[in-house]
Amino acid sequence: MIGPPTRRQVLRYGAALGVGGVALTTSAAANPGKGDEKGNGKTFGRVYANDVLWRTNVVKTLDERPDPEDKIYFLHDGGGRIDENADASDDQASPFVSESAPGDQDWNGGKWTHFSAEVTDVDAFNDDAPLTNADAVLDKDYIEVTLGRPGFGPPDFFVCPLNGRA
Repeated sequence: MIGPPTRRQVLRYGAALGVGGVALTTSAAANPGKGDEKGNGKTFGRVYANDVLWRTNVVKTLDERPDPEDKIYFLHDGGGRIDENADASDDQASPFVSESAPGDQDWNGGKWTHFSAEVTDVDAFNDDAPLTNADAVLDKDYIEVTLGRPGFGPPDFFVCPLNGRA
C-alpha cells in the first residue's frame, strides 16, 4: 500500500516544479518574437535595416536630438505611410528603414533621429519596392528626405530598440 507522501517528497516535487517553471520562463524570454507579441501589452512595429525586417517598439520619446544617434527614414506619400497607400507595392512590409542595426559598428541601440522620406512617384517606387536599406532610400530621386517628421509620423527623436527579427 502506498501511503501519503512524506514531507521530503513534497518538498522535492515542489522544488522540481519551481525549477522547471523558471527554465520555461527564461526560455520564453530569451526567444523574442517566437510567441504572442501582444501578450505583454506592447505594440510592435517593423523596421528594415540592412535588408532584414526587425521587430521593435517605442520605449520613450526624447526632447532633443540624441548624440550618438541612429537615423531612421519614414517612407510616406505626403498623406500617410507608404505601406498604407492602396497604389503602393504590397512588398513594402514597413515604411521604416534604418541606417544601422544590432551588430553594426555604428549601431547606437535605437536612439533615433527621424527623417521624413516622401515618395513623390509611387509608380517608380513600385518598380523598386521593397526598399530595405538606407542606401536604397537615399539613392532614389523620387524620394525627398528631410530632417524631422510629417505631421502624421512618429516623433522626431525617440528610443526604439530593434529587439528581434520579424
